[in-house]
Amino acid sequence: MESIISSQKKSINNKSKIMKTIITLLISLSVLLNLKAQDTITISDFEVLNNSNWKGTLMYKNYSDEKEVTLETTMKITLKSNKVINEIKFPKEPKANSKSSIKIRKNGTYFGNEKIISKEILADGFTKIITYYKGKDNNKKAKMYKTYLFNSNSFSITKLVEYLDSGEKIIRNKQTYKRI
Repeated sequence: MESIISSQKKSINNKSKIMKTIITLLISLSVLLNLKAQDTITISDFEVLNNSNWKGTLMYKNYSDEKEVTLETTMKITLKSNKVINEIKFPKEPKANSKSSIKIRKNGTYFGNEKIISKEILADGFTKIITYYKGKDNNKKAKMYKTYLFNSNSFSITKLVEYLDSGEKIIRNKQTYKRI
């Protein structure tokens, strides 16, 4: 009698181990199927912009009254090694002129300090790159999203801000350019 009970216990333990293994495999498979491969960028994604000059506008929302302000601007883009370098000039506000260099980092998963969320080549030939980073906007903790949309003749960057305390999303600024 004891041997029958012992045999049944072993059988139950084996079935339990098999079920745990099957459940673990199913969960692992489900997680793997739901994971999206991390989009990455390379300097070649920006090749169409190399040694180019642009004319356009910068629209931003003023912090004090939330009104939109639009400024005329020009931009020059060059590529060097693993960096996108841009020089922005404001003809009516030369003190605001700037030059920046954004490095592609961490095997193409970061554009400067911005994490790459997605990269697409759209049917109309545009490249669309969306990035994300955390920081402060208007002295509030926020998530920032930037959408880079460009082809050989058109370039824009839209910065969307989502405040952590309210979930409110606003367009903080947008740069829109045409190649000259």
